[in-house]
Amino acid sequence: MKYAIAYDICEPRRLKRVAKRLEQSAVRVQKSVFIFEGTRRELEGVTGDLMALIDVAEDRVQAWPLHDAPGIHGWDAGTALPGHVAAVVFCPDGIVFLEPHA
Repeated sequence: MKYAIAYDICEPRRLKRVAKRLEQSAVRVQKSVFIFEGTRRELEGVTGDLMALIDVAEDRVQAWPLHDAPGIHGWDAGTALPGHVAAVVFCPDGIVFLEPHA
């Protein structure tokens, strides 16, 4: 299963540690948003690691399951991060999966 993991970390040192941990097991799609693919147990391993890195009084980390939605195309603009292949956009009407540009 795929999961979107996003974070808002208040302190730069913790921010770097969280980003580095996620870069080991997930694909960055925006500065603080990653896509993780694995089992629920594997996700719990990653989130357990993240809990050891954050200050729960100041920081926030969230993970949401993503479901395949064939045929949905979205819109993307701006400078992509290195290794960017696609994106997921969360909006009031649901989740939009963006196809990579050809």
